[in-house]
Amino acid sequence: MTWWKRRLRGILGLAAGALALAVGAVAASAPPGRGNSIEPLFAPGAAAARGESWPHTVEPGDTLIGLRDRLLVPGADWRVLQRLNRIAEPRRLMPGSTLQIPVDLTAARDLAAEVLHTQGEAWLQRRGAADRRPLTAGTLLDAGDLVGTGEQASAVIRFDDGSRVLLRPNSRLRLDRSVRRGPSERREVELQLQSGSADTQVPAPSGKPTRTRLQMRTPVVNLAVRGTEFRTQTNDQRTLLEVLDGRVAAAGALVDGGFGTVATAAGVAPGRSLLPPPDLGGLPERVERLPLDLGWPAMAGAAAYRAQVYDVAAGDATLRLDGLFAGPQARWPDDLPDGRYELRLRAADADGVEGRDATARFTLKARPEPPFVTEPRSGASTADETIVLRWTRNPAASRYRLQVADTPGFEPLRLERSDLVDTELRLDLPPGRHHWRLASVRGAGDSGPWGDVQTVTRLALPPPPPPVPPQAAADGVRLAWAKSPREGTTYRVQVARDSGFTDLVADVRTDQASWLLPSPEPGSYHVRMRTIDADGLAGAFGGAQQFDVPQTFGWWWWLPVLLLLVL
Repeated sequence: MTWWKRRLRGILGLAAGALALAVGAVAASAPPGRGNSIEPLFAPGAAAARGESWPHTVEPGDTLIGLRDRLLVPGADWRVLQRLNRIAEPRRLMPGSTLQIPVDLTAARDLAAEVLHTQGEAWLQRRGAADRRPLTAGTLLDAGDLVGTGEQASAVIRFDDGSRVLLRPNSRLRLDRSVRRGPSERREVELQLQSGSADTQVPAPSGKPTRTRLQMRTPVVNLAVRGTEFRTQTNDQRTLLEVLDGRVAAAGALVDGGFGTVATAAGVAPGRSLLPPPDLGGLPERVERLPLDLGWPAMAGAAAYRAQVYDVAAGDATLRLDGLFAGPQARWPDDLPDGRYELRLRAADADGVEGRDATARFTLKARPEPPFVTEPRSGASTADETIVLRWTRNPAASRYRLQVADTPGFEPLRLERSDLVDTELRLDLPPGRHHWRLASVRGAGDSGPWGDVQTVTRLALPPPPPPVPPQAAADGVRLAWAKSPREGTTYRVQVARDSGFTDLVADVRTDQASWLLPSPEPGSYHVRMRTIDADGLAGAFGGAQQFDVPQTFGWWWWLPVLLLLVL
């Protein structure tokens, strides 16, 4: 090649690089979230156009041809290094000097991705294999491997540079490529999200731009990122993109942090601001009931809510529960072990684009479960002085706790026991309404949550009326007593010839404060009475009293005397 042809090619190359840099500058200066054109990050020669290279310190014996064979991709032209570094003699390189090696020309070395942890039924299908097998933490993934998650299952995949992808429930993701460019810090990751949802983090070193390029393909749109955090949901018809930090190129449209968009076969919609975090200020710090049921205030502009529960006890958050709910309440029927959790909640707009997370931590302590109460029925009333409390036996409990109080807040306590090993207790309680609750205790003092508060009312028996002496009347003996001030009160009166009240003469019920024993035969009688409230509660019989009916002589006894006098 003649000198002037080489010179012309160099000028054209410089012009192309300048044009690419100008296009990149225009895209970077445009307003955020507006779907601006951007150079594809994985386009051939993109890194060279941006002047990306890594430094190589020349060692004794290095030549450009030798460096090409050792460091560059097969078929690379060593003269590119010569022109870039302006080297006059390619066979004589000065040891200790520095050469700039274009990153795009360096040979790529495959890097495995590691499954950091899984939750639920996650699976792996190796490249070329027809069967699936369970996906477990520590599994290394190679190019072509397909992973998936089932209902309420998830998996976290970590790449060589620390980038992570959280594959959410009911999702499929294929690792197409994960490489490192030569000895440089540059990594390239290509993923295919076939269905479902994924949360991706591509961290940048502190104070430095990231050296990782990640591309995520979906059935609708391809996404290219560098140093960012974003969420993706996809199916065959559309892809939702929510960028939390950094920038994502969606089929040439630039979406900035704090914006989201919807991509369909018709194209990528203009970016819209993500909804702000909902209010989680009222979330309880301790939850003691399952199934898990959490609520929050409704938020303007929210068409639905995404609620997620992460296990944070191990330090590295694991997605345990995930759900999209139409209203401001999340309820999962799934079982959840006791532990420390974090609720992440975000609102979704009418198109399904989800906003920023609100987070709140809580402790779940639902075990050992409290026993079931068998008697008395909650809200029951009894006039018995001794009240019997009974409950079921919990096999996980070694003993039970009991609290009894006169107020629903259990302050102050009338009784507290922590040493109950049986499933019943007899209590002598004063008249009034009492509140009580039970908890199971296992092991060396591991107490579970309190069960539902039960109530029982010990009724005060109506007092017997004060005694009033019987009064003789022309047609019998009238018994009277002081009238009760309670409305609807009635009285039961018993009259007997014996003190044991087995030989009853009368047993009547009246709503009056007196009653007439009509024309009793002469002799001694015993009488007692009890008061009955309007609800049918009968008090105890009062003390028995006694009265006598004397022998009387009618006018017919005088008839023989009168006859004798006449005769």
